[in-house]
Amino acid sequence: MLVEPGPATAAPGSPPEAAPRRRRGRPNALDRQQVVDAATAIANEDGLDRLSFRALGARLGVAPMTVHRTIGGLDDLHAELVRRTVDEFTATFVWPDEWHEVVRTFATTFRDLMRTHPLVLESHSQRAPLASTESDAVVAKVVGALRQAGLSDQESMYAFFVVYDFVVGHAGVQVGRGDAPAGRPERHALVGEVLGEHSYDVRFALGLDILIAGIEARASA
Repeated sequence: MLVEPGPATAAPGSPPEAAPRRRRGRPNALDRQQVVDAATAIANEDGLDRLSFRALGARLGVAPMTVHRTIGGLDDLHAELVRRTVDEFTATFVWPDEWHEVVRTFATTFRDLMRTHPLVLESHSQRAPLASTESDAVVAKVVGALRQAGLSDQESMYAFFVVYDFVVGHAGVQVGRGDAPAGRPERHALVGEVLGEHSYDVRFALGLDILIAGIEARASA
């Protein structure tokens, strides 16, 4: 982003302006959607801790106070980022009828959400459980499918959290290591010897198969 230089008469050593100078008669204006879009990009690229009015102002080309007047407090903005991102993903669910596939659809879509939007994983790990307009409906759908499998009400709720925790843990390991060669599991001698090349996709699919088989065995017992 280009920032207009200070006036030619500025004293030597004076600090540069913090934000671009407004053009006379054309004040910088924002709407809430612009701020949320910019905040989502910053949080996914750099992390929630790097999200500030200054960072938002720099990305949007306005003064930090303009962002503050548009969006309010950062805590509310964090909550809105997570809520909007989760709602957008839950809207993509296409639920099958069979309980195994309901669990599988939830797990794979939730994993995609956390890999695509690291801000959701970071918020979950450091701030609060994920909550959105549609999250209760998703939980109810999966818990209902587990009841259909034959689990009690209590076991169905806990089994949902078992699957949920598995997805969060798997995504945390993968996102945390990134794509750096030094973080690849096959660098461990035994992993390389047994697997050759490690695949997070195969690892996730196998773990999910084992979880579903365990749920089925529990329900049958």
